[in-house]
Amino acid sequence: MVEALYEATGGDCILASDVGQHQMWSAQYFHFAKPRRWINSGGLGTMGFGLPAAMGAAVACPDETTCLITGDASVQMNSQELATCTENGIPVKVFIMNNGYLGMVRQWQELFWDRRYSHVDMGSWPDFVKLAEAYGATGMRLTDKSTLVADMRKAIETPGPVVVDVRVTREENTYPMIAPGAAARDMVG
Repeated sequence: MVEALYEATGGDCILASDVGQHQMWSAQYFHFAKPRRWINSGGLGTMGFGLPAAMGAAVACPDETTCLITGDASVQMNSQELATCTENGIPVKVFIMNNGYLGMVRQWQELFWDRRYSHVDMGSWPDFVKLAEAYGATGMRLTDKSTLVADMRKAIETPGPVVVDVRVTREENTYPMIAPGAAARDMVG
């Protein structure tokens, strides 16, 4: 998904993210064409950081394309800000990496807590297309890998705020990572 977004934008966008697997994959696989294009908390933020950060970037740089890569759980921390985007004409393009989990937490529970999963399955809700439409934004759902780049280009070219629900593999892990209590020299992967 991250590589497809890179291809769809040619790397020429301001990209924000929240905290989680999508943040790690974005840092690893989105090759920025210019400096000052990557907005993330650097590990000091929380879920929900990305949408307001992307909104600020879009307002500050109205001639640039501004995208957000977020998780299906992270975007729910403040999805009501889509109303602000619609009302104020903030054309943020929100790409949701939807695996139906709190992905990074699930990964930690899988690898370090013997798959004792607790409160990480997000299920199939909400319907992000309907949620986007409820806030006056455009909603899209992408499920076909073979048309992903073209579909992402269409989302980017759509005027106004757009929410794109991209269904991804439910239990993919991101590496490298550092185990609880371990040193960076002992990272996994």
